[in-house]
Amino acid sequence: MGAAVSLAQVKATHPYPGGADADIWVCAGQSNMAGGGLITRKYKTEPGVMLFNMDGSWIPATEPINRIFSATAPVIRDRLIAGFGQENYKKQVAVEKTHPFGWVGPALFFAKHLVKRTGRKIGLVPCALGSTSMADWSPDLKSKGEGSLYGNMIERIAMVGGNIKGLIWYQGEGETGPGLQEPFEQTWLNFVDSVRRDTGISYLPIIYVQISRYCIDIGADYGLAWEAIREKQRIAAGKRKNLFVVPAIDLPLDDLIHIGAAGHERLGKRMAEVALDKVYGITGHATAIDYDSCEILPALDVLHNRLRVRFKGVNGKLQAQGRPSGFTLRSKEPHKDGPMAFKVEFDPKDPSSVIVWYSKPIEKPVFLFYGAGLDPYTNIVDSKDMAVPAFGPITLEPKR
Repeated sequence: MGAAVSLAQVKATHPYPGGADADIWVCAGQSNMAGGGLITRKYKTEPGVMLFNMDGSWIPATEPINRIFSATAPVIRDRLIAGFGQENYKKQVAVEKTHPFGWVGPALFFAKHLVKRTGRKIGLVPCALGSTSMADWSPDLKSKGEGSLYGNMIERIAMVGGNIKGLIWYQGEGETGPGLQEPFEQTWLNFVDSVRRDTGISYLPIIYVQISRYCIDIGADYGLAWEAIREKQRIAAGKRKNLFVVPAIDLPLDDLIHIGAAGHERLGKRMAEVALDKVYGITGHATAIDYDSCEILPALDVLHNRLRVRFKGVNGKLQAQGRPSGFTLRSKEPHKDGPMAFKVEFDPKDPSSVIVWYSKPIEKPVFLFYGAGLDPYTNIVDSKDMAVPAFGPITLEPKR
């Protein structure tokens, strides 16, 4: 498909079935979008939701959504052959016809919530593949067509007619390796700009997920890398119009790194709530929360110091099941002179703020985090179950 052609104007070779007027959402990224939640029950097909399978056919949507052994695109097929071997690959392709291979992701829950609230038919176009990086998704590889992940995504968008409603995306774990954090923001924004240019939809809505947790002990430096990617993802949402980030830091996992089915149900709904508010313009739905400001409050005494942390985009009020948790104060020498956060309270005067209590006065610059490290415990949400995003470092200077 030539760069000068607007996909929003092309004729569909594989239109949504029955000539129906439907909203098409592309689902792309790595394994948490492809699906990592265990399938522990039989999922029914969802009325009003169709799936553009990876073999180029439209089928009723049910889990698994991302059926990689159906894929005809060389970029996916060749990776599977390399990973499974030719014979095992052929066996799995045969099994796929009756027992699709895959796990639970957020896309079907996202679509189901949209149908329920809008009455619109929804078409899902899965393009995700696990263990992939932004380099694998590089727009520079578009000319390879189905031989690249980006090119395959653009080709599939063209096949269904090009005029997509938006893109939902979950990727970032692949950017936590050495040297990948610093360029991530620009790499991600270049991807956003490229998708919009190549589809011809200037302000294509893109709803993406801030990466969650990794339950493995491989050193503090790796935790710093995860913090950096989360923070860059949080900040990037403010750099482009119609770009929205949704947190997943509080959701339960089914293994070391993959969100479970129950978590994906909440995540899909969160993404759909943002779509309903920002894309469909329907009032009464949720917006994403973001960090707003931090204020050092007067201390009660030397052992009882407080911060007020404010958030924007809160729907109703902030709340938590059990003890509200997730805040960390870190100095340059955290085990020597750093104040410790020991209690979090909801501000009785402001439903969008929390009071963080800490152990000693701030005498040197310190850094505030929420959801720090590889496997933090966070549990603060608002009245519509939108989570407070991981953030930090936020620099706090001593109060003069």
